[in-house]
Amino acid sequence: MEYVIAIAVLAVVIYYVFFRNDDSSSTISTTPSPVPAPVVADANNNGITSKAELKTLTKVQLFDFAERRSLKVKKSGTKAQVINEIHSQLK
Repeated sequence: MEYVIAIAVLAVVIYYVFFRNDDSSSTISTTPSPVPAPVVADANNNGITSKAELKTLTKVQLFDFAERRSLKVKKSGTKAQVINEIHSQLK
């Protein structure tokens, strides 16, 4: 009788060691980075982007805004200069 129990325990151990499909230890799971939301500068949705609306954006968002509208903007300028360049090109 002890032999049957020993063989059963050995079979369970062999199953868990060799045949268990444990993906968490063999692969590295990576979470995808979130997609940034599109830049919306026209808050009141009237079709005109004012300087006040542009001031609410960060400098990186301003560059993204200019790139989406194919505007030429100097990246070395200050935020105020970038806002002025974008606003003058939108007129």
